[in-house]
Amino acid sequence: MSGRTITALIAAAAVMAAAVPAAAAPGPFWDDLGAVVAGGPTGALVQVRDGHSRISLGIGERKRGTGEDVDPTGWFRAGSVTKMMTATVVLQLVGEHRVGLDDVVFGGDITVRQLLGHTSGLYDYTRTLPLSPPSAFLPLRWKTWAPQELVDRALAQPRQDPPGYSSTDYIVLGMLIERLTGHPYGKEIERRLHLRPGSFPGTRTRLPEPHAQAYLPDGDGDVIDITEMNPSVMGAAGELVTDATALNDHLAALLGGRLLRPAELTAMKSGLGLEVRTLTCGRTAFGHSGDALGASAWSFATDPDHAITLSVTWGTGRPSNAAVTKLIDDALCRR
Repeated sequence: MSGRTITALIAAAAVMAAAVPAAAAPGPFWDDLGAVVAGGPTGALVQVRDGHSRISLGIGERKRGTGEDVDPTGWFRAGSVTKMMTATVVLQLVGEHRVGLDDVVFGGDITVRQLLGHTSGLYDYTRTLPLSPPSAFLPLRWKTWAPQELVDRALAQPRQDPPGYSSTDYIVLGMLIERLTGHPYGKEIERRLHLRPGSFPGTRTRLPEPHAQAYLPDGDGDVIDITEMNPSVMGAAGELVTDATALNDHLAALLGGRLLRPAELTAMKSGLGLEVRTLTCGRTAFGHSGDALGASAWSFATDPDHAITLSVTWGTGRPSNAAVTKLIDDALCRR
């Protein structure tokens, strides 16, 4: 694998970066990261936070066929990791008594709690999009989607019985944020969570620099560059553009009690906006995973001082779930 870069942040304010050959690559997690991209992805980046130290690694190519290193500080599309941000703001509004978890807010019988926990039964609108094979979406890559248009696609289908995971729930929650605050959901989330401008790009098709290119397999052993696309199709359920530091910082603030009151944080950790993982060492990790077209991301923490964020750009294949699980476990269980 060409283009391997390692960056080790020895302390919160100390940065050391060096390009090194694979055989000499120092530090933990290098082999784990290599296994993540072994099945065809073009590259990956990871940041592991352990107390006051951070280890950031990039492996593979920023752009396929160029030999350019993946920058571990780069921006990426986070997909459904966005839901963690959207849920945090909705629960802030609950804490401000502007809405209640059991208030009916959609369809005459769907509550905030049901939307946050994917128990509304609303059909997942993403299942109505042409995504298989992945290249089938290309004619729609520049289309601007209104949230109501995505919801209408879901409402044209029967409700799920039993209820299951549905990105439609979070499109509706984005609409709720706008209704309660009078501001676009993206701007409100950026403001409340102290995210950099552009974290919710709306209809902007390009990623900020630096970033790795995202690719879809074309089905014939080659790839299609899908880096530039209109992210409005993902909306409040998946449009976040971020970097590893921002996601690890968010988890530190969230689990440290700096963003939510105890009652709302407890609700979020019970599955209302956070995924819960039981690690091989018995610890519990909270966070979210997600897919965007051509890229996948994971961001999890056991407590404010121990977190991992991983982004993988697809190529001729997607990352190995087993390899991702091992990397997360090794990162959060090693102390």
